[in-house]
Amino acid sequence: MILTRDFSEAKAKILGKILKDYVVCKSRFGNALSSDPSFIVVEKPEGSTILPDFFVERYQRVIERAKEIAISKLRNVPYTRRVSIPLWSPEEHHSRNPVAITEISFLFDEKLHLTAYFRSLECLNYFDNNFHFLSKILEDFASEAELEPGSVAMLVAIPHVYERDRKRAEEFAKDCREIYGYTSLGTHLVEDYVSSAWHSAMEVVYNHGKFKATEWDMFEGQKRSKFVHRLFIEVKKPEENKLHDKAPFTENYCLDYAISYVIGKSFERVSSSLLKEGEEYTYAERARFCEKDEVRVDQLFEVLQKLRADKCRRDCYVGISRLWDLESKDPPCLRGYQFVGREKKLKGIFYMRSNDVYGAMHANMVAFALLTKLVSELAGFKSYEYMHFAVDAHVYEGFLNAVREILYPEMKKR
Repeated sequence: MILTRDFSEAKAKILGKILKDYVVCKSRFGNALSSDPSFIVVEKPEGSTILPDFFVERYQRVIERAKEIAISKLRNVPYTRRVSIPLWSPEEHHSRNPVAITEISFLFDEKLHLTAYFRSLECLNYFDNNFHFLSKILEDFASEAELEPGSVAMLVAIPHVYERDRKRAEEFAKDCREIYGYTSLGTHLVEDYVSSAWHSAMEVVYNHGKFKATEWDMFEGQKRSKFVHRLFIEVKKPEENKLHDKAPFTENYCLDYAISYVIGKSFERVSSSLLKEGEEYTYAERARFCEKDEVRVDQLFEVLQKLRADKCRRDCYVGISRLWDLESKDPPCLRGYQFVGREKKLKGIFYMRSNDVYGAMHANMVAFALLTKLVSELAGFKSYEYMHFAVDAHVYEGFLNAVREILYPEMKKR
């Protein structure tokens, strides 16, 4: 995690990271020096005028359609986890220049904070435009919702600069030492296994989380949750030690969930609905064939075809969220995911607006890691890693005792 007080320092540090740890990838715009996915948090963004930009104009059109509903939610229910705005739509797969920012999420924690997912960001020439856009959006939403603006965070899947700009990038770059562990504005964990990642996530929430009300007040035990803001976990060996021995799921349940709810029937192109009777949506349905979409695209199939043709593609993103989710009482927690090729390794990055750490995260992780493994094998990569991000990672109050027993089991007296 790159944590700074202002955006200029954040820019200098991400440039430093790119120049220190890059691989060269070819693109139609020229050779790019690309670094690993990066989590950037700026504590005190300064509102400023939005600079003219082709993408910014497209973003603003979507923001305007969602603004009234989003601000009403924030004003009436500041603790909501449901204000997350998708800027990506499935037809972006048919665009020559798909949007770079795919999702913008808001969360109130004493102040109103903004988190954005970037599928790709050229960090020398376009960091300023994009950051100022996000800062202005946060300033506007906070003002209209009558909340104090807080921090801006960016989860960037492919931070890069072009080889032709290397000398100029070196002039701006600073040494980048990333922060790991818990902070109030974000947590960055690196774990070997899915099982240890789940254990560490529970530990962070249990020991550092804050209590707040939820919108599930009709369920006893879920009226309040203990949460941490922005939890980013890298899992280096997702193939090993997948299931924690205290997991509230069986391995068969996780596999069925992965196939039925996340992946879909197969990796052949899907051209009909995957929904079963009574289902409003599944992650697989949103990824493969959503009947409510104006343009129906099997995004997962398209991503696999792209990776097979070019392992450095920067647009291998699958959007799960839709604008109409803002009016839903149960919008998808998973907002989207992306596959990023780096040399012979594939990285799967999964972005969630909200994640129930005890009740759902472990099954999510097993399923998302399995999907990454299958895409890796089908696209011809030698290995894979899995990354998990949750804007609001929480444990419901009714399950805190169960979490404590897992983390700190009582020794039986003889």
